[in-house]
Amino acid sequence: MKNNLVKFLTIAILATFLLSSFPFYSAVAATTRIYMTPQNSIYTIDTAGVGTKFNVTIWVENAPNVGGAQAYVEFNDTILRVTRWFEPRTDPQYIFNGRTTSALPSPPDPGYLHLGPNRGRVLISVSLFPPNPPYFTGNGKLCIFEFNITKVPTDPGKFKSALTINTGETFLLDGDTGNEVPGVVKTNGYYEISKPGPKYTLAITTTTGGTTNPIPGNYLYESGTPVSVSALPAVNYALDHWELDTVNAGSASPITVTMNANHDLHAVFVFSPPVGSRIFVDPPEIIDPHAIPCQTNFQINVSIDDIADMKTCEFNLTYDTNIISIIGLNFLRVNGQYPSLTLYADDPAGFIWVKLVYSTAITVSNPTPLVTLIFHVDNLGATPLDLTETQLEDSAGNPIPHDTYDGFFMAQIRDVAVTNVVPSRTWAYPGWPINVTVTVKNKGNISETFNVYAYYGTTVIGFTTVTALAPNEERDVLIPWDTTGVPEGNYTLKAVADTVPYEMNTADNTFIDGIVWIMTHIHDVAVVQVTLSDSWAFQGWIVKINVTAQNMGDFTESFDVMAYYNTTVIGTIHVPTLAPGSSYIAQFDLDTTSLPPCHTQTISGEATAVPYEFNLTNNALVDGGLKIRWLGDLDGDGRVDLRDVFRVGQAFGSYPGHPRWDPVCDINRDGKVDLRDVFAVYRNYGKGC
Repeated sequence: MKNNLVKFLTIAILATFLLSSFPFYSAVAATTRIYMTPQNSIYTIDTAGVGTKFNVTIWVENAPNVGGAQAYVEFNDTILRVTRWFEPRTDPQYIFNGRTTSALPSPPDPGYLHLGPNRGRVLISVSLFPPNPPYFTGNGKLCIFEFNITKVPTDPGKFKSALTINTGETFLLDGDTGNEVPGVVKTNGYYEISKPGPKYTLAITTTTGGTTNPIPGNYLYESGTPVSVSALPAVNYALDHWELDTVNAGSASPITVTMNANHDLHAVFVFSPPVGSRIFVDPPEIIDPHAIPCQTNFQINVSIDDIADMKTCEFNLTYDTNIISIIGLNFLRVNGQYPSLTLYADDPAGFIWVKLVYSTAITVSNPTPLVTLIFHVDNLGATPLDLTETQLEDSAGNPIPHDTYDGFFMAQIRDVAVTNVVPSRTWAYPGWPINVTVTVKNKGNISETFNVYAYYGTTVIGFTTVTALAPNEERDVLIPWDTTGVPEGNYTLKAVADTVPYEMNTADNTFIDGIVWIMTHIHDVAVVQVTLSDSWAFQGWIVKINVTAQNMGDFTESFDVMAYYNTTVIGTIHVPTLAPGSSYIAQFDLDTTSLPPCHTQTISGEATAVPYEFNLTNNALVDGGLKIRWLGDLDGDGRVDLRDVFRVGQAFGSYPGHPRWDPVCDINRDGKVDLRDVFAVYRNYGKGC
């Protein structure tokens, strides 16, 4: 007996050496699939009805060494029924064509079962019988299901159902091992039957002066479709109103027409030329970043447009004498005549009054200059050029109604802007600090210093001074927000830059963006305990690990609990709902087969952060550790020696309740100490840390 054991061990060791001396190589396998054709079975009541039957074929692709297969299909059994299934035995594409098989349940019974509201399933299996090679490899048909339509829509709409095969009940079995083929991709199918609603025509027309989008014409839409139509007026035209089925539908553009009947939509455009009679400064704006005080002059015209029968024109133009001064005036010929001129200028006071009287009343239909005013730049800055006290009279001395348009001059561009507001976090609990980053930009051409303020809602968070912001420079500034005492709510952030003198555009001094949610009720989950079924384990044992999570917040939470050895994830368990104050024990199995002996593994638990987590420091907890022993190191001294051999020998043949029962010697945990346990100790004899 002893010699036989020695021979056995010698053969085992030799086999182990040979296997370890010759490496194996494998090619990357193509993905194995299970799918159905057609993938989408789509009908209307014009092409199918109650009682219509259709087939769905289940296929396998890139199948490796298959000895058996199971197909499960779940569907809405209130609108469909599976009447039978086929094992396509004579089809050359059948995966077991020409072989003896066992098909369950026996065709045509599809194994239908009602699972619950709107849920039914069918379940079949086929396998080689007896399961002898060669097994199937490649592409082929598995089975065919015959569906029967049992219900169709009576009103416009659709009935639909997924044809679900992507479950654990659909699988392939390896012929050699009987194990499930791993990594199989299963693709679901889809069924639909619809009753289309009526279709209606939208007829779009327009008057002269514009078009529409979509362009005028007749369009067909299904019942209930909302159709948006925009008006596109031509130059000098405007949309006056829409007429929907001859009824005035207002002038909003676009207009939405719901197609619940045939509709006529008519766009009515009217002639709308620009505003008529006017007197104005031309050009209306002069911004000269290169103007040099005491060296630069500029000129403007005071002009008229769309004026009929004008005999007299009178105006007063005012300006800022700190910036410019008047140095000249030229009055111009209009309709071949010069006017008589009355002029009063008070440059220190900053105005010039002009009255023009024409011997023959004039009429103009285009912009026409009356006088040219010449100014000298005295200082950098900006000034309005305001036309006031304007009077236009016709040849009978009657006033001519008109519009007046002023001018503007700037010797440099001064314009600061806020271009962005970004909080460091989008939610917080009262007392948490938030940094508000405000981006400012100098759009002008001189360096600027100014204050910028941050707000939540209408409340000031704080401000900072932006110093010497160079032309075209963009800079981020930080404004800290202490949220202590801020009531719960969603707050919109705003940043405002002070207006600098003579600022050209103040609209961009304000920027509104970003919402911060301040919460007073907390979200908080924690891991409060990690326990192990064993403080040590033989390599290969399954160790039970319990991770206890607790909801320490005010809301019901959903989150994941993970267990780790060192930094490797043992498993993840989803906690769908955990009420405030409640605990959940997540149970994990750690397979120690791949863990090295003589090492202690740190065991820990972790709960994923829930949205708006108040305290992240309690989401993880570390246990003391798990020591891995050599298989056979019964006394845990780090080596397998005579002590261990003697101990397992003493316990040989024992079981729970037996006088010699020693649970440590039950290495494979099958409830008895036998040759399997003894051999495990013998095999590792002499190994140690």
